[in-house]
Amino acid sequence: MNMRMLKVNAVLAVLLLLFVSVVALRAVIDSGKAWKYDKVFTDTGTLSAVIATADDDIWAAGDGLLLHDDGTGWQHRPMPASLGARVFDHVRFDAVDSGGFLFTASLDEGNVSRMARWDGTRWTALPELPDGRRVKDVRAFTEDDIWVLDGKTGAYHWDGTGWTAMDLPVTVTALDGVASDDLWAVGYHYPDGPDEHLGLPGAQPATMHWDGRAWKPVRTPEYHYSVPAPEELAYFTEVAALAKDDVRVYGEHPSISEDDESDPPPEAIRRRWNGTRWITLPNSEGACSARGRWVDDGKRGAVLSASRYLTADGLCEGIAQSKLPSTDGIESDSKQSLRLNAITAVPGTDKIIGVGSAGDSLVIVSLKR
Repeated sequence: MNMRMLKVNAVLAVLLLLFVSVVALRAVIDSGKAWKYDKVFTDTGTLSAVIATADDDIWAAGDGLLLHDDGTGWQHRPMPASLGARVFDHVRFDAVDSGGFLFTASLDEGNVSRMARWDGTRWTALPELPDGRRVKDVRAFTEDDIWVLDGKTGAYHWDGTGWTAMDLPVTVTALDGVASDDLWAVGYHYPDGPDEHLGLPGAQPATMHWDGRAWKPVRTPEYHYSVPAPEELAYFTEVAALAKDDVRVYGEHPSISEDDESDPPPEAIRRRWNGTRWITLPNSEGACSARGRWVDDGKRGAVLSASRYLTADGLCEGIAQSKLPSTDGIESDSKQSLRLNAITAVPGTDKIIGVGSAGDSLVIVSLKR
């Protein structure tokens, strides 16, 4: 592996960790908010996904684990039959607007993604994507109107009976929309040549929009340093469609020079589509500048990670954690720290749930907003 690829891999690894934040035990409490330990598990594996449809219907999942809280406490549940007894990785939950949610995971025996829908009573399996593609991102409106990206150039639509595959002119990795005829997919492309794997300079952000009939490219600003940097690239990693005239995109503009000269510092990309054009969003300061799949807190702000809360006024506040419980794998006075892999808001309450780990144990924590 050459130096260029090593640098690119390092950049991408940092992006993947934007949402996975580590909280030091001595974090300063400057917001009055603190994570409380609800459950500690000594199971092996991971907890990497969580979803809540109500206060008495919360699910968490990971490698080989499916947990449910019906309001009486967390209990182990069997995996959907279509996923078998054990999943491997890339576990995720996605809400279905009409009710229920999708559970997606990759199986031990291969890289193929499997999907099952929970309607509140039973699991219903969805067929695999065509050509055995993996699921990268999902937006589900109803049980017969589901969109999936494969992280390459493929977009797939489920109409309740089968998948329709569509090949896009750019690589798309993130998906969101406010309606079945108003969907956005973002990623990158190579304007000066054929699309290549993100790992070579020259990539620029790309945006596609589905209007209910076809996917169409949306003109997207390019990013270049004022001082020429021939090894630069830029790409989108997240999209959040809040309204028809409020679509937020986030990404990165780094340089991956191979020589001994210092590289320009990476720039965060933050743009908003206002219905007619792109405008630049102000960058958050300090630790709140990095965000992944945040949890919106209504008009009050947003939980960005395990340790940071961004207020509606743009103030970056810290989130503390309560004292570690004394149980197997954890000592209350140890230096172990909380690491969250996913967070979600509980509908109809002021509670946010997080799943992750503390030391060698798996944990479920909650936060009062």
